[in-house]
Amino acid sequence: MLLNNNFIKLIPYCWILLSFNVLANDTKIYQQDEVGNIKYHKPSSTIQQDGRIIETDTVGNKQYHKQQYKIQNGKIYQTDSIGNIQYHKPKAVIK
Repeated sequence: MLLNNNFIKLIPYCWILLSFNVLANDTKIYQQDEVGNIKYHKPSSTIQQDGRIIETDTVGNKQYHKQQYKIQNGKIYQTDSIGNIQYHKPKAVIK
C-alpha cells in the first residue's frame, strides 16, 4: 500500500516543527501557492500537543473520519479515528 500524497507532503513540516519544539500548543499547517500566499479555502492540518495530525476543513472543524497520523519517537504513524496507532500500515521516519 502506498502512502497518501498529503502524508508525504507533511513530513518536512513535521520535521521543522519537531526540531524547534513548537508542539506546545495546537499548530496549524496551511497549504500555500507558489508565491507563498496561504490558501484558506483549502483543507489544512492541525498538530495537537500529543503529536496527532488531524485534517481540518476550511471552517476549522477537525475531520476525525479522515486518515490521521501521530508523531512518536521520531516516526510518523498512521492512526485510526480515535488515535490508536496502526502498526500494520506504512510509517515514515524523521531524520
